[in-house]
Amino acid sequence: MKVLLPSDRSAASLHAARLLAEYRGERSQIEPVLLNVQRPVLKAWPGHGLDRAAIEAALREEGMAELQAAQEILSRAGFAPELVVRLGHVPHWIVDEARERGAGAIVMGTRGHGALGGFALGSVALRVVQGSEVPVVLVKPESRLPAGLGGHARIVVPVDGSDEATMAAVRLARCANVLGRLHVDVVHFQQPLTVLEAIVPPHRDALSSWSGREAGEAVARAREALAAGGVEHEVHLLAGDPATGIAQFAKDRSADLIAMSTRGLGALHHAFIGSVALKTAHLSPVPVAFMR
Repeated sequence: MKVLLPSDRSAASLHAARLLAEYRGERSQIEPVLLNVQRPVLKAWPGHGLDRAAIEAALREEGMAELQAAQEILSRAGFAPELVVRLGHVPHWIVDEARERGAGAIVMGTRGHGALGGFALGSVALRVVQGSEVPVVLVKPESRLPAGLGGHARIVVPVDGSDEATMAAVRLARCANVLGRLHVDVVHFQQPLTVLEAIVPPHRDALSSWSGREAGEAVARAREALAAGGVEHEVHLLAGDPATGIAQFAKDRSADLIAMSTRGLGALHHAFIGSVALKTAHLSPVPVAFMR
C-alpha cells in the first residue's frame, strides 16, 4: 500500500514520519511517498528581469531539502521513500497526489492552529481531510505514537448509526491486513436526558432511548462489518459529550488510534469537518484517522 506523507520539516510532519517508522509489519507492504509542496512565485510584471525557470528550480531544490529529515527517519527504519516536490496550492496537491498515485492513506502532521479557537486544526489538514478520497491520519507534535502498528493495535471507533460512521468501520476492517491484529473498541455516546425529556409525556420514547435500544441499533452495522472482517471488537455504550468522551476513552484504554468518520461540510470552501470529529482530533492524545 502506498502511503503519502506530506512533509515540510515541521515538528508535526516529522512526528508523522516517525509513526510510519514505528511500523511493525512487513516493510514490503508499505511504500512511502514523501511530498513537499512549495508555493509558486506570483507572475511578475513584464520586464522584471527575473528568471522564472531558475526560481522554480530553486524552489524544487528547497523542497527536496525540506524532505531530507523525514527521509532520514524512514531510511533508518528500513524504508526507501520516494521523494516528490510540487509547486502550487498545498491542500490541492496533497489530495491530487494521493489520487494520482493510488495511495491507500495519507499520514500528515498538523500544528493544531486555525480559526475555531481551541477546537481548530491546521487549515491545510482540514482541507485535506475534507477533500481526500482515502483515510487521512492526523498526527500532532505531542501525539503518543502506536507502539505495535502492523503487529497489533487497539483502535477506538466512534459510531452514531450514520452511514458515514458505519463506513469507517468497514474501511478499518479492510485495512486489517496492513494494520495487524486489531482490537476495536466500538463506542457510542448518548446525550443525558434533560429534565424535560424525563418528565414530560410521552415517556416511552425517552426511556427507550436511554435504555440502550437506540444505542444498540446505532452500533449494529459497525459490529456486523467488523465481525465479517474477522476483527476482534467490543462495544461500549456510554453517556456524555461525545468528543470529550472519545478522547478520554482512548486515553484510558491506552488506544493506539482513533478511527472515525467526518460528517459536516461546513463553510470556508469546505475547510471544516464535523464539530465532534474536529473537537476529538484536537483533544485526542493519539493520532486520529479520518475514514472517508
